[in-house]
Amino acid sequence: MTLMRDQEGRTSRHRSLRTRTTAVLAAVVMVLGSLGVALGGAGPASAASPSSFPVSTDDCRGGGWADFTGIDFRNQGQCVTWVQHTIVHEECLDAALADFQDDGATYAAQLGIPLGDFLSAVCRGQDFPVSNAWYVIDDPAGTDLLSLASGNTAAFVTQPGNIYWIQVQGAWFNGAVRQADAKFISDDGWATWVDGPSWNPLNLETQVNGQFVDWGMFNADHHYSYWILGDGNPINMRVFDGDPDTNTPNPAWYVDNVGTVPVADHEAMPAIVFEYELTTP
Repeated sequence: MTLMRDQEGRTSRHRSLRTRTTAVLAAVVMVLGSLGVALGGAGPASAASPSSFPVSTDDCRGGGWADFTGIDFRNQGQCVTWVQHTIVHEECLDAALADFQDDGATYAAQLGIPLGDFLSAVCRGQDFPVSNAWYVIDDPAGTDLLSLASGNTAAFVTQPGNIYWIQVQGAWFNGAVRQADAKFISDDGWATWVDGPSWNPLNLETQVNGQFVDWGMFNADHHYSYWILGDGNPINMRVFDGDPDTNTPNPAWYVDNVGTVPVADHEAMPAIVFEYELTTP
């Protein structure tokens, strides 16, 4: 599997992860554009979700303790105590908090861990992607093990005790008109979209480790995220095209999956992975 190397140098932990990932993904778009590849036209932007947790004790005051979607505080005092322990004591970076304030509770739920444990792992920022590679969209075997950003062709193996942020961006063509991204499809250039073909919404989705996952709401930039716990195994990515009820790909259906950048005679999608150490008391 040919890797897409990221040319950025190693960055400081005090820069925003959102800024860094945007730069990486912007480079992907530049590569696609230089090859004359047209991605789906952007639809209306998704509505911003309410903040899932407070980032200062002031956020708890004046009844604010009751407004957060990720934590069910009983009163202002409990909210203040949580901020002092989880945000202030951990010396969380403002930039990292901004990256996860809206969706941190959702990501913690994906991992099956408390929100406080999730924030303790991510609030100091992250230096560099541990994997910056491709998975092909016309391969029913689903053998694309994400590899190291260094160019090492060995599959990147997750480590127990760490958590991993998988990011996918882009769209591809399923036939002459229909376009698909990690979760949604469109037959009109993304002016409108639906969650998969009407006969089965799971079809044409991107799977992680052979399983359907929750990529969240539609994103006009076709940028989606998912988190997993490390287990000592590689991360496997594939587009599913077949019978979702039995999780059985249909090889004949993959022949019309075309789109982004050809990699080793396949059509491929970029996937970027960040790693954090999960430390619990």
